Amino acid sequence: MCMIENIGHKAVLIYPEFDTRDTFWSYAKSLRMYAPPGEFGLPKRLLPPLGLMVLFNHLKPYYEELLLIDRNVDPRPLLELIGDAEHVYMGGMLAQEQSLCRHAAEIKRAGKVLIVGGTAITPNSPLMELADHLLENEAEGIIDILLQDLQKGQAKKYYQGGSYAPEQFFQPDYAAINLQNYVHMAVQISRGCPENCEFCDIPSRFGRAYRVTPRDRTADSFRQMMELGWTGPVFVVDDNFIGNPKKALVVLKNLYSIGEEIGCHHPKYTELTLRLADDSPVMAEVRRWLRKTNFINGFYGVETPNRAALLETGKTQNLRGSQSLVRKLRGISEQTGAGVMMGMIYGFDHDSDASVQEFVDFVNASNAPIVMAGLLNALPCTGLMARMQREGRYIQPSSGNNSDGVINFIPYNFSVKQAERNYLRILEEIYHPRAYFTRVMRHLELIDPDLQSDYRAGSEKFKYLLRILTRKNALLFWRFLPAAQAIAVRRKRIGSPAYWAVIAEYFSLCGQYTHFADQIRVQRKNIAQRDYARWQLFSWRQLLASKIERLEVLRRSPESPLLDSIAIHLSVNHMLQGTRLQVLRYLLGSYTQTGPDNFSRRDDLTLQQAIDIEVRAYRRVHRQFPEILGDFGLLERHLRKTLPEQKTFLPDRARQLRRQQEISRAAAS
Repeated sequence: MCMIENIGHKAVLIYPEFDTRDTFWSYAKSLRMYAPPGEFGLPKRLLPPLGLMVLFNHLKPYYEELLLIDRNVDPRPLLELIGDAEHVYMGGMLAQEQSLCRHAAEIKRAGKVLIVGGTAITPNSPLMELADHLLENEAEGIIDILLQDLQKGQAKKYYQGGSYAPEQFFQPDYAAINLQNYVHMAVQISRGCPENCEFCDIPSRFGRAYRVTPRDRTADSFRQMMELGWTGPVFVVDDNFIGNPKKALVVLKNLYSIGEEIGCHHPKYTELTLRLADDSPVMAEVRRWLRKTNFINGFYGVETPNRAALLETGKTQNLRGSQSLVRKLRGISEQTGAGVMMGMIYGFDHDSDASVQEFVDFVNASNAPIVMAGLLNALPCTGLMARMQREGRYIQPSSGNNSDGVINFIPYNFSVKQAERNYLRILEEIYHPRAYFTRVMRHLELIDPDLQSDYRAGSEKFKYLLRILTRKNALLFWRFLPAAQAIAVRRKRIGSPAYWAVIAEYFSLCGQYTHFADQIRVQRKNIAQRDYARWQLFSWRQLLASKIERLEVLRRSPESPLLDSIAIHLSVNHMLQGTRLQVLRYLLGSYTQTGPDNFSRRDDLTLQQAIDIEVRAYRRVHRQFPEILGDFGLLERHLRKTLPEQKTFLPDRARQLRRQQEISRAAAS
């Protein structure tokens, strides 16, 4: 660490509120109803602000006094908290952007120097206009440069971090917060994900290399939690815990030895992929050590049962092996003793109105009670965002709340309005009481009660769980209690810790149901109140087939008519704007997805064939919309001249065609 003296007397670190408490993971309704409040009277939050706890620890040598404020649990007046601070640091996610901006304006009015970081930060962030200094991506390796520049009075507006070695990872300070304000603690052990899912920003932000925190630092985190009295659940917030199975196995063995050293194997959960179900020796070992290391739950990005949609988005890891997705999930619980939670997405180009039922039937056949279903959104720094912008389908920035019921691009096979109504139907059917509690019972049959017993069977926790049977939805919970009790009796001796663990798990899932039911009520109200424009009643496929009502030339290019800036107004009251070449590219649709009949490998496609495919696609668009560019010969000459100069054109086109063939076969089957 580079020591800097006298950078300031005091700094305050602010974690802003989430823009809405109606998010899937907030559990706001359940925590407010069933759990004791936090120290300031607000409901507890599920997780602490780990990123700012890390920064807090790193800043200790640079300030005489530091204060970390989580506005989700601390409502005290902001100006009082920052009154004697020289510097204010804020960090957060896209789902906190509105709060970040609101607090930033208040902090700047107070005359403070404001530094903002977190995954909400991009060069296009509205915080560019508000904050003094911004940091994008990982802070290690760049924060000390900012601190030195602040001391010299030469700090820049924008600092962009990279991907740093694990030895540089900062250590969180759990003493920076009041642990009793949170239901779970959090620790990060690895960063990065080797997969390449089109909708995910993790590989572009944090790299595809699986970087693991040194064992001694992980041990320090668990040791400090233990010393502060925390023996409850810990979320291992890794992007993909099994991104490198061999390294993940080492991590698990380290976690076990750490638990032995400190005398506590904290109950844990994390994010994984369905690669965990692979029939391989290393994955069998990983599954065994997950159980041994006390992982009681896992969150799996299943996304969709639609095979064509999984291929479309690059989620091929879910298609490994011959087992069905339902069988993989069941097998994971059988072999690890842990529960499974699912992340599911609706809105892929190969989804349709008809695939809603497939989605619902798949979820309800699984053993996952908790299912985070969301509409697909194009996020910054993703391949999906780049494609939606390239195709002219992008509408607006995402809120970052993947359960807000809003889609931020034009879906291919259904309208914006229909996407959002289909989403509501999915929520209503997977969280219908009969469907939900059927999955709960499967879950109770499969989890290992002995694994859960130390965590679940405590008299103090049990007292709060009993509130569930006397408050909202209590009659519903009483209705299904005999089935849960029968499972507990069948699996374990009545009155044993493992028996009570099954009962307590049932109560916990009842409490969570209250939150999910409230989420549906909120979504139903929001969607009913939305006012849809006419173009939002059409799918992208329908928009491509509509007529041009009017074409405006906004600016003529002195170089070529292809570069004229234009706007076309479609008959469905939708406008596309860009150069003539860009607008034609928007309208290509599926025209570029047809290749040679014998195409199977990259070297089966020649450069000339790839160019001919591109020219034919543009010609078809030109025939449908001749008013965009009167002289097709001008466009063809441009394509045949410029495409050979693009080094990635041929491999990109070959990759696209090969994937399209796989998708077509999947859709047909």
